[in-house]
Amino acid sequence: MCGRYTITKSRLEAAERALAKLIEYRWPDLPPRYNTSPGTEIPVIRLDPERGADLVRLKWGLLPYWSKESTIRYSTINAMAETVEKKPSYRVPFRKRRCLIPADGWYEWQKLPKGKQKWWLSLKDGADFCFAGLWDRWHRGDDAIESCTIIVTDAAESVRHIHDRMPVILAPRNYEFWLDPGVEEVPALKALLRPAPGASISAHAVANPPRPRDDDASLVKPFAA
Repeated sequence: MCGRYTITKSRLEAAERALAKLIEYRWPDLPPRYNTSPGTEIPVIRLDPERGADLVRLKWGLLPYWSKESTIRYSTINAMAETVEKKPSYRVPFRKRRCLIPADGWYEWQKLPKGKQKWWLSLKDGADFCFAGLWDRWHRGDDAIESCTIIVTDAAESVRHIHDRMPVILAPRNYEFWLDPGVEEVPALKALLRPAPGASISAHAVANPPRPRDDDASLVKPFAA
């Protein structure tokens, strides 16, 4: 599951290094976001035939191109790695419209006997990284909506006590392969949809914000009950 995440770095250093030969213009600096939520526009990297590796903003929550309406009745913020190539909402984007979703951490809620405890997870080295994502473009007449989803898989064993699912974090060496629309080999693509090594992940409990829309650095500070 991935229903909230952070992207607080102005420059995407890991992505810029990995995709250097595909970047044809300087990506804009990003404003820090400590509480990125579904339904908002989020930064996404996709491959454009004219602009190369393009940094754009898409709505989080995929609206399939075939939808009759401009909304969808079920949640599409996450796509399950196990079935992503089969589900109607995702099977075409999985073959043709893959993207990278930059982040530097994400939140999970641990179920406890007396409620839930919120955790913030990140890479131990503090680097930015990219979730495996899919995007699509819906349009009817003059109306168009571009949107995306984050692929999730089983959690790494080291953080499974927090939640049994986690977003797919791609290794930088696989960024170019994942973005390439010419790659359609399902087994090769699905082989990338595995948990990040548990030893690379840092996790600590954080306080639940008093308001869901709070967005500042205090949200990721360690919390002691």
